[in-house]
Formats: sequence, structure tokens, C-alpha cells
Amino acid sequence: MSKVHLAQSRRNITRHLELALKYGCGLELQAFSNPDVLDGSWRTLLDDYKALLQDFPGSISCHGAFFDMSSASFDPAVVALTRERYLLNLDIAAELGASQIVFHTNFLPMIRTEHYRTEWLKNQRAFLLDLEPEAAQRGLKVAIENMWDPDPYLLRELFKDLPALHLGACLDVSHAYLYRFNRQQPLETWIETLRAFVIHVHLNNTRGVIDEHLALNAPGGAINYTELLPLLATLERDPVLVIEIDDPEAAEQSLEFVQRILGADFCHPAPT
Repeated sequence: MSKVHLAQSRRNITRHLELALKYGCGLELQAFSNPDVLDGSWRTLLDDYKALLQDFPGSISCHGAFFDMSSASFDPAVVALTRERYLLNLDIAAELGASQIVFHTNFLPMIRTEHYRTEWLKNQRAFLLDLEPEAAQRGLKVAIENMWDPDPYLLRELFKDLPALHLGACLDVSHAYLYRFNRQQPLETWIETLRAFVIHVHLNNTRGVIDEHLALNAPGGAINYTELLPLLATLERDPVLVIEIDDPEAAEQSLEFVQRILGADFCHPAPT
């Protein structure tokens, strides 16, 4: 699998595909996370992508549904809807030849009770253990991404005793920065706490208030990727590093930045 992927959430992936070919990267396809796609012409879009990517030499990952999804909900009807969406996403990802797919935790930190956190972990474990054989059957690994998680210990607790080879964590660096309960807690703590579980990483920058998906080295960016990228490159499970930026110019700027920091093993332009 390519060590660096470019993520594109819009339906038109042409420009990101060009960049992936130029820099020898993989792609993360995110359009199938959107409800209007899953309830609409997803089959047509899937066929279009398959035709566009039939000779693509890089690896592929996907992002699954996340709007209002709650795989650890206390309501069985909500869990059933989430499972239905996720299984469709698994089928789409498998047909695209993807190796990994990302879903969100969607943990609600506003509910500050020990009971909620304990039951959430129990429900999420049960859901993932049920989903894991479905992913394995399709040749996929499932990465669970921190969204509003207030600390890295939630994902650590989830995965530390989870006997499932096809599951792992997705560390979204900007989400960790923006939504951590203790704003003084360094991002390095997230990396070290989740070191043994991360198989996927989402990279983009923010000015520190909202989730902006800026270039990694954007002026005014609150996250110092010059220091973080070398740490991320040492994670135990050799995760895919995903530049999650829709704007092509900012994405290419970030690719060149990753190349400068990590070297050609992670990002290398094709010969001209």
C-alpha cells in the first residue's frame, strides 16, 4: 500500500488523481460517505470511478458514512441503520479494490457520565466484532476515526482488548487538536497513546477554531507538522498517511511538504 494517500470528498476526483499519479500516491475516496450519494446514484458514481481508476497503480482507501451514524448507540434501531450504511460502504470499497475503510467514533463528549462512556465502549466493541468478519470477507481493514473524542484514551480502551486483525484506529490530527478536552494536552500524547493501534492517519491543518482542512504548512496553522510527521512515520502498524484536503493547490503544497520532511520513501514525484 502506498504510504501517502490523497483524500477527495467531492465526486470529481480528476485533479486529485492527476496529483496521485504525479507523486506516486494512493487515493482515499470519500464521496460515498455522503447521504445524497448513498441514497442516490451511487451505482453510477461507482461505475465512473471504476472506469477512471482501472489502470491506477496506487492503492485505494475509502471513507464510509458518518453523518448521524452511531454504531454504539443505545437505540437498536439506530445501530441497525448504521450497520446497513456500513455494509453498503464495505461493498462499495471492495468493488473499488480498496484496502482500508474509515468510519467515525461519533462519541458524544457532551454526555459527561461514566455510565455513557462505559456503555459506549461495550456497544462499540460488540458492533465492531460483528462488523470485522464482514470486512475480512471483503479483504478490507476498518479504521475507526476520532471525531469529537475528548482524549486518546477512548480509542485505546476500545482497541486494547479487541481481538480483531482487520480493525484499527484512524488518528485525525486536526480533530484531536480541536476537540481534546484538555487543550494543553499535546498531540504527541495522542500519538504515543495510540501508537500500537493506528493504521490510518488524516492530515490537514487548522487555525485552531474550526475544522478547515488547510495545507499542512499553511500560514497561521496551529499544528506543527514539521515536528509531528516524523513521529507519525514511526507508528508501529505502518499507517497510511492521508492528506485530507479537497483544494488541489493546498493538497499539492502538502505533498511537497511531506516529501521535504519525510523523504522520497513517503512521497516521490514521477519522472518527467
